[in-house]
Amino acid sequence: MNPFPIVMASLKRHWIMNILFVLLIAVAVAIGVGLTAQERALRQGSAQAADKFDILIAAPGSQTEIVMNSIFLQHSAINLLDGPYWGTLFDDPRVEIAAPLAFGDSWKGHSIVGSTPQFVTYLSGGLASGHVFETIEQAVVGAAVPLAIGDEFEPSHGHGPEEVLDHHHGAELHVVGKMQPTGTPWDSAIIVAVEQVWDLHALPTGHHEPAGDEHDHDASEAHEDHEDHEDHEHNEANAHHEGDHDHDHDHDHAADHDEDAHDHGHEHDDHHHVTRIGPPFDLDELPGVPAIVVRPKSVAAAYTIRSDYRTDHSTAFFPAEVLVEMYRLLGNAGSVMRAMALGSQALVVAAILAAILALMQLYRKQFAVLRALGAPRSYVFSAIWSYVSLLVITGAICGLGLGWMVAQSVSRIFTAETGMAMQASLGSSELMLAGGFVIIGLILATLPAFLLYRRPVVSALRGS
Repeated sequence: MNPFPIVMASLKRHWIMNILFVLLIAVAVAIGVGLTAQERALRQGSAQAADKFDILIAAPGSQTEIVMNSIFLQHSAINLLDGPYWGTLFDDPRVEIAAPLAFGDSWKGHSIVGSTPQFVTYLSGGLASGHVFETIEQAVVGAAVPLAIGDEFEPSHGHGPEEVLDHHHGAELHVVGKMQPTGTPWDSAIIVAVEQVWDLHALPTGHHEPAGDEHDHDASEAHEDHEDHEDHEHNEANAHHEGDHDHDHDHDHAADHDEDAHDHGHEHDDHHHVTRIGPPFDLDELPGVPAIVVRPKSVAAAYTIRSDYRTDHSTAFFPAEVLVEMYRLLGNAGSVMRAMALGSQALVVAAILAAILALMQLYRKQFAVLRALGAPRSYVFSAIWSYVSLLVITGAICGLGLGWMVAQSVSRIFTAETGMAMQASLGSSELMLAGGFVIIGLILATLPAFLLYRRPVVSALRGS
């Protein structure tokens, strides 16, 4: 006999209660699926963000804070590594790329990071458009920064909630390039010459460029012109002994010209003109930086560099080491949350079975009549088992979809907040979780089926 007509009739008769059963199962499965999918997306996104940062060298301190500052651009106060300790990296034969990172300013929530032109090319694998900065007045923006090539902006002091919108440095920066999307927080960053950051904060710029050269040149030219003008007027006075009024007027004009040149020189002194950017740097002109990114030429070079810069004055480490520790902590927390999710799933299944047992008590006389009319016990068992199993399977499938949608939503929010690309997807772990839930549900579905299966027909018809 076919039990499905009885199953479908039961589903239609109590459709509201059956929908609630399915929703409870779906939520229970979605919690576990969402947790595992989101944890995997977070691991993949953070690993991608750290991919270009082989070695970080910084002042001694918390390696986690250094990683959060340098890779994820979550800025906090950290110690600066003095110039003499990192300036020699550019001449180290083991180093392929060395790039200082300097923070301190932002624009509308987008971090402004000072570094070198080589780092920009290395980080994005080439620009999507434009070119790297060639002067301290130029900038390259990440793919997610709402600035186009040719736009101008003025940096503000600070980051995030500490950004002081009305505290500007008086510097206009010009966008000359846009990076390729990297799927990292650097898509929301603005990169300028590290000399720009140093200069805005009144620090040495890493190069011997005495201020005032152009002023001295301009003032010298103005002074020579003034002397020539005075000599010319003096000769005319001696030759003609006339035009005293004109001479006085011309002398006043020359004095005004000299004063204008003097004022222009003072305005010029207000800005430290930097004409050189990037390495080579002058060691005695290097200020401290929060971190230096190093790409070694080989694996062996990476370990020797890390060893050499682990001193009392500096620390060097692989960011992957910090991420592994973070993953371990995340995994421990994830295990606790998954255990809680499994507990909630077990409670949901138990509640549903209890409700189904109560429901089956309402159907006991109907099944007893079927038994009296000749229906075998196996028919009763299969009808009840199929009914419960259909609810469990439908709920698990809905839970997979619901968990995936929740994980996708959380990933989008996380990406918008951090700039780190996260793409949640369903993998073998999620399918095994849902499959395990279904198997447990199918096994437990035999309980109400067995209870009605073994119930005597006479006692069921009597309502006892």
